[in-house]
Amino acid sequence: MDCNEKNHAQTGRHAQTVMKELGITYQKSTPQSLFDQWWFWNCENIPDKLPEYLTEINLNPMECIGNGLNKEDAEKIRDYEKQ
Repeated sequence: MDCNEKNHAQTGRHAQTVMKELGITYQKSTPQSLFDQWWFWNCENIPDKLPEYLTEINLNPMECIGNGLNKEDAEKIRDYEKQ
């Protein structure tokens, strides 16, 4: 899941706080300063209706090594099994 900070900034709350308030859990969060975003990996409890600044994305963590993820984190995300 992606949280775009430009659109989110008007709420005055941190992206991780918004996720908690919505009841969304996630394995790991990765800031993307170049894009002014946060990526949340392996999200659960995603509501049907999301604020416009949250977007579901499907990224291969192994292709994101060097973009906020190291190899170890990428492998954990890839191998994550929902509880």
